[in-house]
Amino acid sequence: MTTITIKNVGKLSRINFNDLVDLKNYIARLEPNNDFFLSPEMEKELDRRYEELITGKVKGIPWEDIKEEFTQRLNS
Repeated sequence: MTTITIKNVGKLSRINFNDLVDLKNYIARLEPNNDFFLSPEMEKELDRRYEELITGKVKGIPWEDIKEEFTQRLNS
């Protein structure tokens, strides 16, 4: 068994995890950071873009394509 220990724990209630799955499950349950702020305008824009995506008005770009383009830009 592998034990994962986190240093500089801040406000975490646990610091020891049995494996990566245990750690990922714990992280998934953490509350989002309250410092994150969306203005009403940002929310409206995100809602508009989401609606375009789910209705098929626009097509999403696969992550692999984005990653490849970014890698090419970095290497040029």
